[in-house]
This record gives sequence, C-alpha cells and structure tokens, in this order.
Amino acid sequence: MIGLFRKGPIGQPDPDAFFDALRKVSLGQRYTAIDRYRDFRAVFFGESTPQQGKRVLWQILEWCRLFRPVSAPGDPHETYRRDGERNIGLRIFMALNAEPDEPVPPQE
Repeated sequence: MIGLFRKGPIGQPDPDAFFDALRKVSLGQRYTAIDRYRDFRAVFFGESTPQQGKRVLWQILEWCRLFRPVSAPGDPHETYRRDGERNIGLRIFMALNAEPDEPVPPQE
C-alpha cells in the first residue's frame, strides 16, 4: 500500500494516486449499511482486505466532509462545525501521506 503515496523518491507523497485509488472503491449506491458494518468490523476488529480498508477510509473521509464545501451561508456556527469535521479528515490524510523523520522499517 505504500506505493499509493509516492510518485517519485521516498518522502514525496502522491496525493493524486491516493485519491484515484480511493475513487476506484467509492461506495456507490450498492454499498449498504450491512456492507459498511462488515467492513468496519473487519478493519477494526479482525482481518480485513485492502479493499475493505479503502472503503472504510473513503467513508470516514466522506463523513469528514473532505470532498464537499464546508461553508453554510448565513450560519457561521454550522460553517465552524463543518470545518472542524474537515480538519479531522485532513489530519488523517496527512498521517497517511507524511513520512516520519526516522527511517521506516520494512513490513514483515
């Protein structure tokens, strides 16, 4: 999965590739509440597939309003609330794309 975040040498994230991969697993109309329940349970409590992980991440980023405007014309409090939701999504996205300063050990 590391290959999704790099276009070139180590340390250079590739957000375009990341979003392309997420769009490929976008939820669509056939994604039901039961599907979401199974995906979240698999990701957080058991063995999950990469596809399930991507669907869960997509759902979380959707809930965080990462792909929608945050402004609510005429209601600054709603705008602030939506901006807070979006801030969480941006932090998750940054954690996925920003490599730590120390070398990353190989995965087993």
